[in-house]
Amino acid sequence: MAGLMVKELTPRRGVAGIDKEMKDIAGHINLWLMASQNLRRHRGKSLAILIPLVLVMATASFMMFTRGGFVKDAEIAKGFLPDVTVQGIEAGRVGKISLTIKKRIEEIPHVKMVIPRVWGYLPLKIGGVDAAFTLMGLDLNRPVYNGKLPWTIERGAFLVPGDRRKAVLGQGVALSFNAGVGDRLQIEDTLGNKGEFEVVGIFNNTVQIYSTDLILVSLPDAGEFFGYPKDEFSDLLVYADSPENADLIAREIAGRFRNTRVLTGRALTDLVKEAFGRRGGTFQAMWLILLETVLLLVWAQSAHLSVDVSREIGILKAVGWQTGEIIEMRMMESLILGLGGTSIGILAGFLYALLGTPGISGYCLGCASIYPKFPVPVNCDFQSIVLLFILGVLPLMAISAIPAWLAGVVDPDEAIRG
Repeated sequence: MAGLMVKELTPRRGVAGIDKEMKDIAGHINLWLMASQNLRRHRGKSLAILIPLVLVMATASFMMFTRGGFVKDAEIAKGFLPDVTVQGIEAGRVGKISLTIKKRIEEIPHVKMVIPRVWGYLPLKIGGVDAAFTLMGLDLNRPVYNGKLPWTIERGAFLVPGDRRKAVLGQGVALSFNAGVGDRLQIEDTLGNKGEFEVVGIFNNTVQIYSTDLILVSLPDAGEFFGYPKDEFSDLLVYADSPENADLIAREIAGRFRNTRVLTGRALTDLVKEAFGRRGGTFQAMWLILLETVLLLVWAQSAHLSVDVSREIGILKAVGWQTGEIIEMRMMESLILGLGGTSIGILAGFLYALLGTPGISGYCLGCASIYPKFPVPVNCDFQSIVLLFILGVLPLMAISAIPAWLAGVVDPDEAIRG
């Protein structure tokens, strides 16, 4: 009999619990709707907080998305970089490096292959605008050791052994010269170097910071263009038998050869990250100042209760609202503003980044004249979105906690009298 009574009572208790939970949920929904109505009713104060918050989060989001794009490009490029790059130093400046050093480096233990490269910058005038691109020459018989090229072809074909006076262009170069596959590209820089090449291919933008400004030709063509002797190069690409031996080889080269600069692939990647990280730091400082301004504004708006708001709270308490419900409603107002402002700001920042950060793209890229048509890389991932919502919502909620409590403990009689 006792067992039967338990079976009868258990479902009743469960139904009562469900009813209570449903009432609690309905109560929270009502508070949310009430908070939304309050924000609409006092739209002037709401916009005074919302607009600066949108500006702050737009700044944070485009900064995070563009910096993430550069870092992602650098990480992709890292997989194609040589283990060690060796450059010559002449009178304290980067200069040429000789074939003799190449042969001696090949004798160092753990060195698998040494590939010469000739490259340089092309200062140009395009339509009266200063620009600069990179012309690079590779040995087409062995352009890379591991067979992995840092570029993929979007149109046309890659260079093949024996090609002369032919070039593959990055998309930034192709756009600037309005050149396509099969066109003849005549180049004459402001230093007097000149040459003519047939365009056989166009790179895609898989690694934008590595390929968009590039003109790739054969090693002899690059040497002739820059006036290099046949036994001298811009640098040497050293490949190790194992990536773990890269640092060992770099130390050995630096110890054996004077007047050389030795860079590992990891060091080159870190340099790119550091360069764009410093520029991101400027926007981080600006973002922190803006965020502090918004938080102070929120504090000022929330801590000072107008006569109308105070009277509304007094009436709510007089008709039976609890202090906890008043506090929850005020916190929900901050939550709605935080979620709305952060969402709009993230969308605005993302669109601004996709448009190429107009007005500040030169600063983002380091020098606007080098890449006149360089698309700013953008990377938007789930982790960045979550972090932005945390940065946009949590500080706003925290700064609103004390004003919400002060509003909740208002004496209803005093509030109604004003």
